[in-house]
Amino acid sequence: MPEVDLSIIIPARNNKAKNASIIKMIADETRSLDVEFIVIDLNSTDGGVLDALNMMKTGNLKGSVIQCGNGTVSAALNTGIQKAKGRYITFVYPTRLYKNYINEYFKVAEEKQAEFVFAVPSSNDENHKEVIPEGILGTDIVVRLIRSSIYMDFTAVLFRRDFLLRHSVRFYEECTLGYAESFIYNSLLANPRTAFIDMEIRRDYVNSLLNGSQAGISNNCFERLDAMIKVAENANRLHPDDAVLNEAFEYQKLPAVVVNCIDKLLGEGFNKTSIRKLLKNKGYDEYLKVSGSTSDDLKKKIVQWKFMPWLYR
Repeated sequence: MPEVDLSIIIPARNNKAKNASIIKMIADETRSLDVEFIVIDLNSTDGGVLDALNMMKTGNLKGSVIQCGNGTVSAALNTGIQKAKGRYITFVYPTRLYKNYINEYFKVAEEKQAEFVFAVPSSNDENHKEVIPEGILGTDIVVRLIRSSIYMDFTAVLFRRDFLLRHSVRFYEECTLGYAESFIYNSLLANPRTAFIDMEIRRDYVNSLLNGSQAGISNNCFERLDAMIKVAENANRLHPDDAVLNEAFEYQKLPAVVVNCIDKLLGEGFNKTSIRKLLKNKGYDEYLKVSGSTSDDLKKKIVQWKFMPWLYR
């Protein structure tokens, strides 16, 4: 199969009629590009995959449906990367769709020969507007993401396919929560040529699948923590001399994910004693570290949790 401009990879598990509408929407938006659709079916039983095939056939669109069994979305996305023929790849998540951004991403990628493209909407507050320099390293973007000085939607990005293959960047297949986030971080740690667009991408709620509509989605917040621990280890392996990067993981990112887990478990009705015991048994409490690299709000929560848990909210 000859190379195409862009491969659009869509994981599907009982997406009902949304498969066809998603493909039609994107096909209408990308008429100027040579696009292929790769639908990775995760053992659907609702006929949505047949709708996708019919849409590709009637619309004379390039694409295929690949059966991936009852695995994780992460595994499905890895299969899509291996099967893709596009010079560029993007992932479309049915529960988090956006409108009219792919053409702009592709145009910028071509103009700047970028290997990674994302959107950074401008802040209306001049005192808090982040200026991102051209040619910024991926590791510097990671630090800014960790420190929340820039925001990126991990589900609306574009990659050069040969970059992903060359650096063996893959989704953690056992991860069902936080897999997109860890994939983006690992991609950035390989320091791709980046390009960014000053634009506010808009959600498409009409064609989106409602959150919770897909079976098999994990609520285990510790899966995200396990994934980010692996990313932090990868950062240290690739960039052992980058103290700023590694301290950002050790004293901000990992503690923040642990605190997020604590808050989620409290919200689900677990008591503090049980959570503290759980963290200790799993060894996660060792990641609750603070330093000058830790934000004030996070530092306050960690100190309260460790030394004054009765004050923790």
